[in-house]
Amino acid sequence: MGQIMTNTVSTHQASDDARNEDIKIFVNGDIVHKSKAVVSVYDSGFMLGDGIWEGLRLYNGKWAFLNEHMDRLFEASLAIDLDIGIDRATLIQALEDTRNANGITTDAHARMMITRGVKTRPFQHPDLSQSGPTIVIIVEHSKPKLPRPINLATVPHMRGLPMTQDPKLNSHSKLNCILACIAAQKAGADEH
Repeated sequence: MGQIMTNTVSTHQASDDARNEDIKIFVNGDIVHKSKAVVSVYDSGFMLGDGIWEGLRLYNGKWAFLNEHMDRLFEASLAIDLDIGIDRATLIQALEDTRNANGITTDAHARMMITRGVKTRPFQHPDLSQSGPTIVIIVEHSKPKLPRPINLATVPHMRGLPMTQDPKLNSHSKLNCILACIAAQKAGADEH
């Protein structure tokens, strides 16, 4: 019942930074210490992978490709009919508030996650998510661990098709991508 751990370094890893042990995280409008940042086991993202996300990098006080990331996030919300519940400017302000609460000015990674919210019953129908959305923003100190250039591998796993799971959108249902990472790792590559 354990997880297989390896010493392999991938493009998805960052150098350890002790400051990340004491960060604050945005959860549904509140910024709380990471030890208090929790979501319900009934949350649709946890239970069913029903949600969207974006990963952003901060360099010298500026979020790289912020507008493009926000465009994709809001496009994804429309594609899966998920009402984010706040507008773009408010979401960007929440990102900035989280960054500022952690005193981070550069070399950071943010993960912005939005789910359909907490379900009333543990079933898949979206109408059962009546308490939502759930919005979580994590901003961590982060410098890529793997030097460039990187080794790539082509793997047999495919991302979804636009009519099943559009590969242009970052949805919480990422099992196909996780399996591709595992295959690339087994092939000795840094990325797939």
